[in-house]
Amino acid sequence: MMQNNISITTTKDIHTLKADWQRLDEHAAASISNGKIQYMDYTFYQTYAWNSFLYETYNHLFIPIEYVVVSVLGEVKLILPLLIDRLNKRLRVLTGRISGICNVVCPYKDTMAKELIQATLSYLSDKYKGGWKYKFRDVPLRSLLVEVLKDRGLKGGEKCSFHIPVEQFESYDAYLSSLGKNIYKNIRKAYNHLATDGKTMSLQCYTVANQPSRRLLHDLWTLYYRRKMAWKNQHKTLLRKLLIKAEAFKQAVIGRQTKSMLRLEESELFVLFIDDKIAAFMHTYVHNQHVLMPKLAIDVSFSRYSPGILLIQETMKQYIQKGIKDFDMCRGDERYKIEVGGINEPLIGFTISV
Repeated sequence: MMQNNISITTTKDIHTLKADWQRLDEHAAASISNGKIQYMDYTFYQTYAWNSFLYETYNHLFIPIEYVVVSVLGEVKLILPLLIDRLNKRLRVLTGRISGICNVVCPYKDTMAKELIQATLSYLSDKYKGGWKYKFRDVPLRSLLVEVLKDRGLKGGEKCSFHIPVEQFESYDAYLSSLGKNIYKNIRKAYNHLATDGKTMSLQCYTVANQPSRRLLHDLWTLYYRRKMAWKNQHKTLLRKLLIKAEAFKQAVIGRQTKSMLRLEESELFVLFIDDKIAAFMHTYVHNQHVLMPKLAIDVSFSRYSPGILLIQETMKQYIQKGIKDFDMCRGDERYKIEVGGINEPLIGFTISV
């Protein structure tokens, strides 16, 4: 009976979906509040605010964005934003290449929602077949989308994704005492080192109303790409140094994540300074009393003071005071995420050949 009431259309203009999408956003917020769904089922990355930002900043001529719109009796119930690469026969969920959480835009988690997802996948497999590959990356393991994909016999690769359940702690001291002995000692040691070395630490938060300078953005991205080079165990060469400078300049001027820092009210950029020098930075989005962190990097020359750990400690003090419910440190199995109290909420990726 349900299948006969489902209709599926597509559009390339997100503005035609604004009212319906924002209605889904409101329904999701209410469902999260009353416990019908979890925040991981409908995060900031599923909202109209985020997706309209991606739409406005996307400029690839040959790989268009297409929105699959699923309705029941004329009412929109599910939206799936996709990038359609017809030349290479590739289809993937739109993310903007910013570390996040991919999922269908659907504020329901019941039998109806499962049928809608099944109908969506059937629609795609009928429309895009004959050598096509679909990529679903960083989907919450406990989501309905993963359940449907697994029902079809598909297997995906899991990735760690850690979050701190901030709302469990009445105070920062309660949070601090919940940590393991080693990290507790390291935190105390870091603060003590600052005091004994006569160092001055400060934390600055940059938002749309208090924007970072282009110079600061360039310095932050330079730090990030240097750390990225170290993560990949790449040697410092003149060519790599020049590439880092070029990439940092590009990101500071036209990078999508930088644009989000300057345009989105949900964006918060924290920079930890030691003696007025950048020691660490963290970029986050704050939505529905949840914090999502797609980026964090440190300057290893300040490693004696554990700047990344101190940055998280200083922001945790604010989050607890502000009543933040959860701090999602996004995908990655870095040790510090476990040390600061992170709980694994796995993400999973699928590649489907049709």
